[in-house]
Amino acid sequence: MFSNQALLAAARAARERAYAPYSAFKVGAALLTEEGRLFTGANIENASYGLTICAERTAVAAAVNAGCRHFKRIAIVADCAPPPAPCGACRQVLAELAPRIDVVMGNLHGAVVEHNLAVLLPDAFRADQLRLEAGGDPAEAEEWRLPLNMNPIGYVENDFREPRAVPKNYRELLSRIVIAPDLEEGLYRIEEEPRLIVIAYLHRSRGYALKEERRGRGSAVYGVFACRTSQRPNKLALTEVELVKREGNILTVRGLDLINGTPILDLKPVIAG
Repeated sequence: MFSNQALLAAARAARERAYAPYSAFKVGAALLTEEGRLFTGANIENASYGLTICAERTAVAAAVNAGCRHFKRIAIVADCAPPPAPCGACRQVLAELAPRIDVVMGNLHGAVVEHNLAVLLPDAFRADQLRLEAGGDPAEAEEWRLPLNMNPIGYVENDFREPRAVPKNYRELLSRIVIAPDLEEGLYRIEEEPRLIVIAYLHRSRGYALKEERRGRGSAVYGVFACRTSQRPNKLALTEVELVKREGNILTVRGLDLINGTPILDLKPVIAG
């Protein structure tokens, strides 16, 4: 699903979000779960140096907070040679949930080193060395409230640079949807579908109002769930488009009302009713 190169690319992207004003040593990490979900992290430094958090641990924290416990691989990227290896604390944290996880280490110059965590930390401290008391699982009644983690499958390419730049005749215009190369196999036989539903993340959307005057409805007052405003709680967009052609991992579609660079979350065929 995710190749080592795809994981390293995600870790490089995460590295750009690092907060490292003291060392200027930015690190990014990308953690892949057994279920195929991807979580990223970057190092967060602090004026009180002991409070600094490594990229690997921020990725693990994000995954655990999303309900994931089973990890397959983690990629780590920094600008150093040789590529960075996890510190001892990060190795122990990883060993708690994934004692045999594969660790892929890369730098900005293309060097890659891969080891299993069991090699990097051969004698990790184990939970079974503690005397643990049995405890019940947390209540599940409120689990629906927990935040979700979604990984884009691709992005939009067109000439619309700002939300306000989407022309009124967008239904007649062409755009391209570029799918991540490692997910291209998932497009098998999609060219048989004349129309697709595109689910996207409105990354330029800021804020929302539950109820207000809506310009697209003649300035009448509507609730946010009763209209197609781009200012939404979860910034999701759903658009039906015509599939014009497929070229490898690139789809040309007609009728897309999304701007250039919009992350695509999913594609689904329109089922004729």
